Formats: sequence, C-alpha cells, structure tokens
Amino acid sequence: MSKFVRLVLFVTAAMVSAAAPIAAQSLNIGGSSSHFGRTSLAPGFTPDPFAVSVVSGGDIHVPSQNLASGCVGYATATPDYIIDITGPMDYLSIYVEGNGDTGLVINDANGGWSCDDDGHTGTNPKVTLYNAPAGQYDIWISSYTSGESISGTLYLTEIR
Repeated sequence: MSKFVRLVLFVTAAMVSAAAPIAAQSLNIGGSSSHFGRTSLAPGFTPDPFAVSVVSGGDIHVPSQNLASGCVGYATATPDYIIDITGPMDYLSIYVEGNGDTGLVINDANGGWSCDDDGHTGTNPKVTLYNAPAGQYDIWISSYTSGESISGTLYLTEIR
C-alpha cells in the first residue's frame, strides 16, 4: 500500500471518528443518592403535605431524553430527591413552588415517567398519580433555561 493511500485512509478514519456523535448523558434512575435527600412515606403520612427545600437545574436537556410528554427544561443526572413509598397510595400529588419557571420529572416505582411544566400555579409544575404503587420514586426539578438554578419547595400530598 502506498504512502498516499495510507494517508488518505488515515485522514478519512480521523474525519469519521471526529464526526461520530458523543453519547448524551441521561437521568440516573434507581440509585441511592440524590442532591437534597431521601425519605420514606407510608400511606396516611404526616405532616401532609410533606415539604423539602430544593434547587432546580442542570446541564441535561430533558426533552432530548424522550421520557414522556410535558418533560421540559434542564436537570442533573442525579435525582434531586428520592421518595420511598412503603405502601400503595390511591392518590399522590407531587408539586413544586419555586422562585422561577421549573419543571417536574418523575420516574415512578414501575419505571414509568411523568412530567409537568406549569400544572400547579403560574410557572410551577404538578404531577398527580392515581394508584401509586409502593417503591422508589426518583424526582428531578428542572429549570426551563439552561444554567439557571431556582430555589423552591418540593411538596407531596395525599390530600385531594
């Protein structure tokens, strides 16, 4: 093989590898760590609503994850909060009250995804789950804009 042919093959291979897409980050589900904590809640939990301070945002573009309708904004790979539901709940509402435009991304105990953008009040999200099974729920609070961190409160309630 001539030096010229080897050079052409080398340059072609370099161009192909440079054009290959970089694997995108994804949201980590089923783990044991989160940014703002973890708690277990049993049906009939008190106080109701359960509340915890959180901060939204991250560098993962949530819509590109193709999770469910209503998934918006940017989040981190690690969940913001993990809830362990110890028994099935007929009704569970999860919502955020923040100081800006946030979204809510939830991976439930069955591995299903639920998302919302502005379903609570103004720019605050809310996801309502009926017949929520026992198990781990990974929760992300996304920021609508990349690089934006919004402080707020994550709430869980069984009150309709």
